Amino acid sequence: MKFVSLTHPVLLDLQLRGYNILTSKNTVDDENPTWYPITVPDVWEYLLQLDCKGSIVPLQEPAILVIADAIKDIAEEELQGEVFLETDHLQGLQYKTHLYDKRYQFISNPENYDFAFDPQRVLLRNYALHSGDHALYIAYIGVNYPTHIIDEIRDLEDLTRSLICLDQEQAREWFNKHDVTMVQSDISIYDKDAILTIFLLETDQQITIPLEEKDELVYNLMDIEELLQLRDLYWIDPRMA
Repeated sequence: MKFVSLTHPVLLDLQLRGYNILTSKNTVDDENPTWYPITVPDVWEYLLQLDCKGSIVPLQEPAILVIADAIKDIAEEELQGEVFLETDHLQGLQYKTHLYDKRYQFISNPENYDFAFDPQRVLLRNYALHSGDHALYIAYIGVNYPTHIIDEIRDLEDLTRSLICLDQEQAREWFNKHDVTMVQSDISIYDKDAILTIFLLETDQQITIPLEEKDELVYNLMDIEELLQLRDLYWIDPRMA
């Protein structure tokens, strides 16, 4: 992964890879925003939903850039900021599938797993969210968990719109603002691509999977102070349970 200056060639490359929106945690008045590419099913519906949410102070709204419009309407010298580029997602998925299968043997023994704890499903969902390519995950759900397919399509589209990527200081501020003390990962929490969700343990909630076992590669729990020592960027599902 790397940050590169936003240029027309970079925009064209992102468009060829299937991305159609650049999002940023910076506001619209920032002169040097940091961009993150995403893919949404319908660009104008996505923008309309953002507009409907509204903002009391317009300049505090996060910056959004439609890739097709930027290529057509913005001159090279007017493009501002840096964009976060991932490495080959599919190659990464293949490597992780091989690594995780050594631990879980889900390829040879799929009957040992269900929807709630299926490492291959977790890997494919993570891949879908990072790459913008939802087809592999939806196909897997359709074959293996057909009763979940409608809910999963909706959830994937919703999280694609709301997923945020924060640097270390931004993450610390966000966790403090929302009184978050512990998070749960999807894939290994030590993986830079791990997507973190807010972990809220109710008094009557029972943990039925070994979340804290050191040899587990999915659904790890970690407190915030330990988490913030791991790396510089964090992918967070900001939706509160």
